Amino acid sequence: MFINEKSISGNDKARMKISDLKLEWKDKNILIVGCGASGISCANFLSKHGFDFEIIDSRTSVANIEDIKQQYKIVFGEFQEKYFSDTDILIVSPGVSIKQPFIQAAPHQGKEVIGDVDLFCRLVDAPIIAITGSNGKSTVTTLVGEILNAVNINTKIGGNIGVPCLDLLLEDNADCYVLELSSFQLETTSHLSAYASVILNLSEDHMDRYASFSDYCKAKQKILKNSKNIIINLDDKLVADVSKINAGKNKCITFSLSASAKADFFIDIQDGSEWVFHNNKPVIDISNIKIVGQHNKLNILAALSLCSVFDIDLTKTQNIINDFSGLPHRSQVVFSNDGVQWVNDSKATNIGATSAALKGFSKNSIHLILGGQGKGQDFRELLPVLTSNILQIIIYGEDATIIVNAFKDKTAIKLMSMQTLEQSVEFISQTANKGEVVLFSPACASFDQFDNYMHRGQAFINIVKRLCS
Repeated sequence: MFINEKSISGNDKARMKISDLKLEWKDKNILIVGCGASGISCANFLSKHGFDFEIIDSRTSVANIEDIKQQYKIVFGEFQEKYFSDTDILIVSPGVSIKQPFIQAAPHQGKEVIGDVDLFCRLVDAPIIAITGSNGKSTVTTLVGEILNAVNINTKIGGNIGVPCLDLLLEDNADCYVLELSSFQLETTSHLSAYASVILNLSEDHMDRYASFSDYCKAKQKILKNSKNIIINLDDKLVADVSKINAGKNKCITFSLSASAKADFFIDIQDGSEWVFHNNKPVIDISNIKIVGQHNKLNILAALSLCSVFDIDLTKTQNIINDFSGLPHRSQVVFSNDGVQWVNDSKATNIGATSAALKGFSKNSIHLILGGQGKGQDFRELLPVLTSNILQIIIYGEDATIIVNAFKDKTAIKLMSMQTLEQSVEFISQTANKGEVVLFSPACASFDQFDNYMHRGQAFINIVKRLCS
């Protein structure tokens, strides 16, 4: 057996089976708030197991609305008190703020407020690997899943990465679940007792939904509560501090890019090649990895640290690490023309992600494209990474003026303002020279001009290939 049974017995006892849940929720009224992916996932799961419930959504226009109406009775439109007054249990989708007045009042009225992740955690027996952070969550979650499956640990991944976690319970049982968790999901989760958990990094994000950066960080810290193994990024001081505070007597596993940090996992040179070291011994040669940037080396260290809580031979993961090409729209080289590399980092929806990308390309001459919806971020926080290797910054979209005002008079880098992404690409295509990198790392949400970051990233790829071929 790959897991020490004694070490997870506490997790087994903490889980509630569906039969127990039926007894606990007998004669209680259940309300699903929000019919996005997680809300419909909850409805499908509860319906399959014979629970009665109602669904409401504050929107009036929802994708696949007719299909949803055929499956379930649902009320669309502005929330009203009558929908909440007779409810005992609210299952709130992550897209709905728990600061909505009727939801905020519910716990004071004796009502239970949970999310789909919390329900999942009550029902599973297998160990959960829980991953959060401002950036890199999907990359680390995917890589952990690939490593564990490659060493014959039947692993399923889900959560914020695209597959709602309750959908995973509709499939065969797994040896392990790897969950990417957002701050919104963690707000409504109290039953998580992860076998291993990590906060990868912390930087301002979703400031349009949180009163302060501190509130955002507090939501992220919930992932560490009751975790048996806590993975700590020593290169992010804030993360290291909050992780150590929350660790208590639980086991900690540390990682760092620097050998001098004395971490459990670090990177150093061995016989002229770059290696991952574990407990001061070289275990994996990463000199030929396909993913680019220092931030992706940190992602590799985080993934290996999480996987190390199981009894596996880390040296056998080298092919998985080296063959991993990353996920679309994350520091992805999508085109090369006349010696110019075009990099799609559309997933960079906040300042922290763009900062990490810029550090990853610190040795290149860069044309940087920023812009979109700023989500209330203070773009002056990018100034420390706007170094001399950046040739120019093209800023487009809804909050272009806000970003320009944050930078002007504070940097010598040339700033250009455009209305659209296409105009930005067209301008750079006429000015970029051989050996330079065009980095599209917007540091903003996409919804001013695109459906989501994937739509934005694919649009960037299409524009580049059309204008530069």
